[in-house]
Amino acid sequence: MRSLVPCVWALLAVSLSAQSSDTPAFEVVSVRRNVSGDSATSSMVQPGGRYSAANMTLRMLMKTAYGVHDDQIVGGPSWVNEERYDIAAKAATDRPTSVFRDEARVMLRAVLSDRFRLEIHRERRQIPIYALTLASRDGTLGPHIRRSNADECGGPARPFPRAADLPEPPDEGPCGSGFARAGHLAARAMDVSMLVTRLGAWTDRVVVDRTGLAGSFDWDLQWTPDALSPDATSASTGVPLVTALREQLGLRLEAQREPAEVLVIDRAERPRPD
Repeated sequence: MRSLVPCVWALLAVSLSAQSSDTPAFEVVSVRRNVSGDSATSSMVQPGGRYSAANMTLRMLMKTAYGVHDDQIVGGPSWVNEERYDIAAKAATDRPTSVFRDEARVMLRAVLSDRFRLEIHRERRQIPIYALTLASRDGTLGPHIRRSNADECGGPARPFPRAADLPEPPDEGPCGSGFARAGHLAARAMDVSMLVTRLGAWTDRVVVDRTGLAGSFDWDLQWTPDALSPDATSASTGVPLVTALREQLGLRLEAQREPAEVLVIDRAERPRPD
């Protein structure tokens, strides 16, 4: 899965440097440089209207704020991809985590504009993508994905769906919740678009939904991070993501190229110290 260099397709001259007066924003924000040298990063929404990011580059923060892939961020000074930062922020009011998750993305955009002086514009470019499609011609799904049962969502949280041969199940979760870590994605009563978003974090291209699946689903996907792809010349010692998708969920990734929106960095400055 090797990424290709995108070429210019079309230009949408839309400036994103200005924030509307009614754009939601965090009430309190702290941004600090992280020089720990640690490789671990995190970005999470927490109860109480809180958001925290640890050891994140500006590029990583942009991916979180705008929900885009690496291929969809273009330009900017070198430090955008190198220097690490911690962010601690709190909204003025407490919101349910399921609602606040999307609001926090918009609020994070305001943080990047204010503290990093980030200015970007959108373009359309032809880039390499993976189309997520059904692996079977008859539309049969794999054993580790199923349509959600709406009647179960009124009851208590239960374990995420999993097959008996899959180890280390995650904690129980309510409908509308998900679980993600290296080599393991699970969800309960969520749209396939969330699976597409999560998969994009572990592939070298943007993933686009071409499954045609509508409604809510439960799924449990496990693979071996960094396992060789099935077409590699040497034998893999684990389960590659593409294999897990096909065997467990009945889905596959097809390499294609198509126009997609990218964010072009026009300006970025190191944040002022708190």
